Formats: sequence, structure tokens, C-alpha cells
Amino acid sequence: MKFAMSNGILSFIRKYPDETACIAAIAKLRWADGFSCSKCGSTKAHHLKSRPRIFECSGCHHQHSVTAGTVFHKTRTDLTKWFLAAYMMASDKRGVSAMHVSRELGMRYDTAWLMCHKLRAALFERNGFELKNFIEADETFYGGYREKGLRGRSKNDKKATVVLAVEKVLAKKGNREWIAGNARIEVIESADATTLTDFMTRNVAPKARIITDGWRGYNGLKDAGFKHHGVIASGPAAGEHLPMVHIMFSNLKAWLNGTHHGVSKKHLHRYLREWNYRFNRRNGPVAEFVLNRLATRTGITYQALVG
Repeated sequence: MKFAMSNGILSFIRKYPDETACIAAIAKLRWADGFSCSKCGSTKAHHLKSRPRIFECSGCHHQHSVTAGTVFHKTRTDLTKWFLAAYMMASDKRGVSAMHVSRELGMRYDTAWLMCHKLRAALFERNGFELKNFIEADETFYGGYREKGLRGRSKNDKKATVVLAVEKVLAKKGNREWIAGNARIEVIESADATTLTDFMTRNVAPKARIITDGWRGYNGLKDAGFKHHGVIASGPAAGEHLPMVHIMFSNLKAWLNGTHHGVSKKHLHRYLREWNYRFNRRNGPVAEFVLNRLATRTGITYQALVG
């Protein structure tokens, strides 16, 4: 399904003004090639006026909920609020907190918190879209307490290890001005060679050129088929050799600590998923991409979130 570029929130509200419009949009996304009954295969159905989210097969009369099997499954919250929450999360470069969604959409905080996490859980990068050509990569730590006198990769159990790889793309071939392309970010258990090589193998195209610092955890990249260049540098010098990835880490932490006032290690991977999804689609109609995911992916349950 192709989307037109949005002109802002007023245009979005005019497009999805009520429950009926939202149901129609979900149905169009779910059954992009037309309705098909899961029981008999019939391609004809009629919409129940008494139960707006239900479509009944004209052949066998099996009823299909338009929200079943989607992120909206069994929700009692107005679909217009779901759509607006998706728009807010996708369109604001700083992201939005559950408290902000709760206040702006007039709902309980715990409902907004669950909604935001369900939205994040639906955002992920599909396999097959690898980073290519020139790559900067590094890791950082997030959370926990600062260990006095210790620097570098020492960490405590409260800290999460985060690895990031980003494409370096020439903006203008004449003056060699580099800009960020797509990125991949992930929470990892350890910054050892096995883990870092696995991350690169899953997310970076073979034979790509990868520049990192001199950490020994990257020593296996050449054996994995990459053209690896490790720069032995620390402190400010590391930022000079890996400027793009360091700026992105700084922006990421400012977002986590500013918008969300800190994020627990338990849920960090979902926040990173949201940040990465929005970053890679920063030049497109991100809200429409998010709606597509919500209508075509199953949602995470509350039990799975808190378990």
C-alpha cells in the first residue's frame, strides 16, 4: 500500500477522524489484496453495523475481527487514540513519553504506558536490509551507577551494553562530505568477539568496510569476511576517528534521559527499537509506516512486558 506524504497532524486527523475511518484503514492494510475468509476462502464479506470491527464472510458466515492478530487485538481503547499515539511517537524527533501520551490523549498512565510499549514492540527492522559499504561501529554502556576510578568497558550488573553500527554515505562526492545512512542498534550481553561478530554478520553486508576502535572484541571481523580497520584511540581521540557513531550515542542518551527520564535495562531494547526505526525512516512518512506495522503484526501482551 502506497502512502502520500503527510502535511502534519491536522492532515492526519482529517484522514483518520473517527473509529470508522480507522477500521477502514486497518482493513485495507490487513487485506491489501482484498478480503479472504480464513475458513472457506471466500473473497466477499459484509460489515456488521452493530459491531463495527467485525466483518462476516458472505459464504460461510464466519466472523473476522479486523483487529484480531494485530497490535490492536482486544483493545477497548478508541482506535483514534491508537492512531494519534502512533503519529506522536513517529513524528516527533524527540519521541514521546507515556506521561505525555496520557496527558494529551486523556487516558490513564498505565494504559498509555502499555500502548506505547505495544507500539514499540511492533517496530523492528526486517531481515535482508543490510548496512553497506562504509560502516562506523562502537559500543557504549547505559544505565547503572558510575564506578569510581574505573573507565572504559568495565561495568556493573545494572548497566546495559549497547552496540551501534551506522553507514557513512557521501552527501557530495566532490567535497567528500559524509552523512549518516541507515543504522542498527542492539542490546548485547557482552562485548566479546563472538557477540560482536554475530551482530555484524546479521546486520552488515559481506565485504563491507568497518571502522572501529582498537577493542579486541572486533578482531574476528576479518575472519568473518569484513574489511576491518581498528583504530587504537581513547578519550576525545576516539570521537575524532568515529565521529558519527559517537554523536548518535550522545543523541540517543539525551533522548532516553530527557524524554523518558531514564529507561530500565529490562525495557531498553524496545526503546532502542523505536529510536532505530524512526531514525532509518527519518526522510519518509514514518507515521504511515508505523500504522502498517500495527495492522500487520501481532502485539506483545502485558504479561510478556512485565514478566
